[in-house]
Amino acid sequence: MRGTKLIKELVIKHKTEGVRGIGESLALLNHMKKFGTVTTFKFLRDPLTRENTGMAYVTYMRYDDAQEALKEPEQAVNGLIEPFNTIRLSAYNQHKPHTK
Repeated sequence: MRGTKLIKELVIKHKTEGVRGIGESLALLNHMKKFGTVTTFKFLRDPLTRENTGMAYVTYMRYDDAQEALKEPEQAVNGLIEPFNTIRLSAYNQHKPHTK
């Protein structure tokens, strides 16, 4: 598999206006579960204000599930109000510090 990186973790970019409470959070989680078993799902919050930044992380149990979700990087989520129901998915690439 040279040149292919296996990804299980995704970044979800969403409009903060679309995810205001538990109902919308669950709608987003349930949308991501359509692709496979989710092991981690968390929203990124501003460390000072604790407000939603418009990003969330999802980790799948299987690499194939994450790849399936990434086939369509821009998706509409049922349960979120238009025009705030569109999300954008990308692979989460952790940058490891360089060591000598």
